[in-house]
Amino acid sequence: MSIKLKLITPKKKQYERELFDGKFVSLLYGVEKYSCFSLSLATIAAITPKDIEIQIIDENIETVNFDDPADIVGITVNTSVAPRAYEIAEEYRNRNVTVIMGGVHPSVLPEEALKHCDSIVIGEAELVWNEFISDYRNKKVKQIYTSENKPDLKDLPLPRRDLLKNSKYSFHVIQTTRGCPFNCDFCSVKILYGSKYRCKSIDKIVEEVKDAIAIEKKLIFFSDDNFIGNKSFTKELLKLLIPLKIVYFIQSSINVADDNEMLDLLSKSGCRKICIGLESISDSNLRLMNKAYCNQVDTYAKHIEKLQAYGFEIESFIIFGCDYDDDTVFEKTLKFIEDTNIIFPVPSILTPYPGTKVYENIKAENRVLHTNWSLYDTTHVCFKPKLMSPEALQNGYIWVRQQLYSYDNLFKRLKKLWGLWNTNNVRKHDRISPMIASLSMNDVNYSLPKAVHPREFSN
Repeated sequence: MSIKLKLITPKKKQYERELFDGKFVSLLYGVEKYSCFSLSLATIAAITPKDIEIQIIDENIETVNFDDPADIVGITVNTSVAPRAYEIAEEYRNRNVTVIMGGVHPSVLPEEALKHCDSIVIGEAELVWNEFISDYRNKKVKQIYTSENKPDLKDLPLPRRDLLKNSKYSFHVIQTTRGCPFNCDFCSVKILYGSKYRCKSIDKIVEEVKDAIAIEKKLIFFSDDNFIGNKSFTKELLKLLIPLKIVYFIQSSINVADDNEMLDLLSKSGCRKICIGLESISDSNLRLMNKAYCNQVDTYAKHIEKLQAYGFEIESFIIFGCDYDDDTVFEKTLKFIEDTNIIFPVPSILTPYPGTKVYENIKAENRVLHTNWSLYDTTHVCFKPKLMSPEALQNGYIWVRQQLYSYDNLFKRLKKLWGLWNTNNVRKHDRISPMIASLSMNDVNYSLPKAVHPREFSN
């Protein structure tokens, strides 16, 4: 009898409707979709032995049917979904189903995770997954499977997109590299993927792109934490993407603006948006978080202007609550975004994820407020800031989001960008980009009670 395997992405246990939760209801087309699928589960499915029956379940778009039989349940767990992951695991264990968890949260808190499941994977799962499957067949499942080495990405098969409900997602996800050599103290990437860039085969990436758009031709997100980290590799890939006529977006360090050849290739190959971790408009904060190696505040404006002139939409990530932030940071950041006309600013609250340097520092200073992991989602305050109260940080964050995504402010930014593109004769055929078309009503119709101006709150 074949083994039935369910691979599950949990949804946050609570608060999921309180702030933007990943669903996109297009202002232009009125279509509701979730952002993207779990690439890790589709990859695990691809390396699973062929005789195993596999189902991928994403709680963000469907419900888990616990009455449907399963032999093994695998759950991918990041910190904010850990409480829900534990509920799912315990429900299946009550039904005598073997449960294994992987992802960054079990990797950094293995003892906690093992209270709720039979086994965990520490690190990347590709090199230990079939060992687990063999142990299951022989009834010798171990509690911990540790990936001592990093998998060679050139050996990985294509993710099993055929098992996904592709029409429910706004874009495809493709990863070309793993790893990061930098040491940003808030980031957990290195915990799982290590400090060296590892690259997939370029031919395999092109094959994966073709596989994705054959299923459904739509927007692609290259999910590498820094798509241009290995520049020679990226440029070689981009040249091969040009004939495919895809539309995609990336994450990149801001120094992409210094490489004109890279910008030309990105534009010609279909890149339409670049997501950049600006993190802070304070050089002191950047030095504190070890981000000053590539981010200098006095160069932000010229780099953003250059990227926009090339025709790229900019999505910028800004973190509030760093040690040099006081309650003036919200108004200053809003002015910076307005002055630079960043179309998709993404403010967040500093979140001390377990395993990161910032978590260890805040914990050592006795500033952790709680370990309710559901609130470790970059939208809630989980620690005591140094220069303002937790309440002031929460209010200021909400106030900034409400200002940025009011209808008036949003479309003022769009109009200004379109004017720039018109002047530079940029993509007149593509003025309404896929990013703008998928802009969420959750973004512009912010649902929390109205926050007050940070100065009023402090008074």
